[in-house]
Amino acid sequence: MNKNDTLKKIKQLAIRIDHDSAFAGKSKGNKHLLRVVKIADFIAKKTKADKFITAAGAFLHDTALPSGDDYDYLKNRKIVKKLLESFDLTESESDHIAECVACHEGTGVPKSLEAMIVHDADVIEKMGLLGVIRHTWKMTNLKKINHKVVKDEDVTMVLDHIAWREKKLQTPIAKKIAKYLNVSVDRETAKKVILLTARLAFEGVITEKIALALNKELKNTQNKRLKEQLNLSYLAKQNNNYN
Repeated sequence: MNKNDTLKKIKQLAIRIDHDSAFAGKSKGNKHLLRVVKIADFIAKKTKADKFITAAGAFLHDTALPSGDDYDYLKNRKIVKKLLESFDLTESESDHIAECVACHEGTGVPKSLEAMIVHDADVIEKMGLLGVIRHTWKMTNLKKINHKVVKDEDVTMVLDHIAWREKKLQTPIAKKIAKYLNVSVDRETAKKVILLTARLAFEGVITEKIALALNKELKNTQNKRLKEQLNLSYLAKQNNNYN
């Protein structure tokens, strides 16, 4: 089996897990994985990384979510290594893909360029307003945010997490992208975004639809940047700035 065929099967497996198994199927239809893969591919091209390893790692990076969370380096690695047994891969390829998955949440130091890229691609998805939506969605469905009442400490938790992830960025390209995406959001707006996101997340509404529902709560610049995050237009528009 050639690498393109293998990658297609990895993609099918990853989407099935993300849509059907993670969060009891509540995230079905979301485009997070596809965006992370495209961001990772963009950075891989710029840094001359192994595109196959990068793409496979990006597709599989959230495969530990059905187990409860994906912050445990060793657990992440064990889960993905087991999944990769059914694919026609060398031991080295399997290890490199597993490394991409194992440390994507910033709980381990990436040991390869490809792992750095997958980590950074996932972090970029948690920058700016999309980051507020995504982390709130996750914390609500992990029952760490009450969808009925959002407290000031919840706002602090979400904003602090996003700031912590940004500090963990590994590649210069990703740091430039993050700086562009981090449109200013005051705490009052953040709290409104978190409250509406938590309520909709509890009902099983996916990120992309929540972003549309937030339109009236955001300023023009904020809506514009969020739209760019969702359609990834910032990658093409600022391509020359990421050399």
